[in-house]
Amino acid sequence: MALQTLCPVRGVFVENLVDKVLTQYRESPKLLWVIRTHLGLVADALNSICDIPSYFQLETAVGDQLTLLGQRLGWPRCHCVCSTQTLFGFFCEGEPAAREYPLVGFCEGSSDWLDCGPWGSSTLCLEDDEFYRKFLKTRRYQMLGLYDIVSLTEAIQTLWGEEARVVYANHGRVVVSPGRDLTSPEEAALQLYPRVLPIAPGIRLTFHLGAADRIFGFGEGWLGFCEPWVQASQIIVDDPSQNYLATEGGTAIITGPLTRDGEWMCEYDPHPYDCLE
Repeated sequence: MALQTLCPVRGVFVENLVDKVLTQYRESPKLLWVIRTHLGLVADALNSICDIPSYFQLETAVGDQLTLLGQRLGWPRCHCVCSTQTLFGFFCEGEPAAREYPLVGFCEGSSDWLDCGPWGSSTLCLEDDEFYRKFLKTRRYQMLGLYDIVSLTEAIQTLWGEEARVVYANHGRVVVSPGRDLTSPEEAALQLYPRVLPIAPGIRLTFHLGAADRIFGFGEGWLGFCEPWVQASQIIVDDPSQNYLATEGGTAIITGPLTRDGEWMCEYDPHPYDCLE
C-alpha cells in the first residue's frame, strides 16, 4: 500500500507542472495544450511503472510473476529429484503408501527386485501456483534462519494446514507430521520438504505420515494404550438399513466405552539428496 501512495494522480501531476510555466507563455492555449498532452503521457508511463510491484506480491502473484519471485527466493519451480523403478513387494497393514521404495504386486507393471532396476534422477515441477506459493512462503523461514520450534510449526502448517505439528524434537532429530493424509501432488513432493523447511544444519529431519491426532507415548500430549477415541462413552449400534438393533424387549443395543491404542510413530526419510551429485 505504501508503494501505491507514490503513484502520481494524472490530473494533479499535470497541473502541478503546468503551474510552473512562465507567465508570458500562459497566454498561448495551444502551447499549454501541447504541454498538458505530453505531461499526461509521462504520468501514464509513471503509473505503469508504479503498478509493477503490485504484480509481485507473494500473496497475489501468479504465473511468471510468481516464478520470478521464486527465483529471487532461491526456490525455482522445477527441482531435480531421485527416481526409482517400481519394485515387486507387499505393503504391511496400516503402512503409509509413501515409503523409500515404490512397491507393486503381481500384474502391476514391474518385475524388478531391489538392486536390479535403474535408479537415477528426474525433474519435478511445481506447476500449480497455490501449491508453489506454499513452498515460497516456507522458504522465507529458511532464508531468515528461523530454526526455532515455533517457526518450524508455522512453516509446516503453511505447507499442510493447521493439523500439521512437530511430533518430536530432541537430540539432533526432528520428526514432523502433516496430521492428515497427503494428496497425490503433496506425496509426490516429499523429497522437496526437507530442502525447504527451516531445519538447522546437522539436524536430521524425518516425517510421520499418519493421520492420527496423537501418537503413542507417555506423558502429556501423547496417546497411550486403550485410550478413548470418541467423545461419547458409548454409541448405539445400528444395521445397514439404518434401523437400530434392539433386544426382544425393544431396548437399543449399545456398546461400552470405545478405546484404541495410540498410533506408533513411524519415521519416514525421503532421502532428498541421495541421487544428486
